[in-house]
Amino acid sequence: MGGALRHVAASPSALTGLTALVLGHAVMVSVMTMTPVHLAHHGASLSVVGFTISLHIAGMYALSPLVGKAADRFGRIPVILAGQVVFVAATLLAGTAGRRQWAIAAGLFLLGVAWSCATVAGSTLLSESVDAEHRAEVQGASDTLMNLVGAAGGALSGAFVAFSGYGGLNAAAAVLVLPVSACALYFGLRRR
Repeated sequence: MGGALRHVAASPSALTGLTALVLGHAVMVSVMTMTPVHLAHHGASLSVVGFTISLHIAGMYALSPLVGKAADRFGRIPVILAGQVVFVAATLLAGTAGRRQWAIAAGLFLLGVAWSCATVAGSTLLSESVDAEHRAEVQGASDTLMNLVGAAGGALSGAFVAFSGYGGLNAAAAVLVLPVSACALYFGLRRR
């Protein structure tokens, strides 16, 4: 994996794509993991929990063809940045929802859409930014890192909720958009 990461580090665009993938996945998994617990804690029925997670998954995958078309039409960086804005909206909506189940469901749907933007545009940018001979190795490293941060986010999210509540978890997750946005803006400005 060290060789793959050296190839990524040598390319600002590849680094931007990898950062969007990894941190976007961390935001999504950490918030999604604790949402059913939060809903159940506030008296939501199993059908409401299931509906909320279904909406979230629809946000992740149902719009991905449109996200891909947007990444082709407007560029990878604008779609990555749009995803970061949607992540902030999602975590703000869900994190301040309290007992309002509709707001949590809407926030989780937006969380899925933001993840789709970060994943589709980020993986495309990463893939096209490395040599063909290193592409599979870099993709494997990105998948490994996504899974590691997903596992860490899922494991740590319970501690965040216990310490600072569901709103605190959403606030902490929203902070992760800062390095992605900084990377994307730096690379976008550098290209011009």
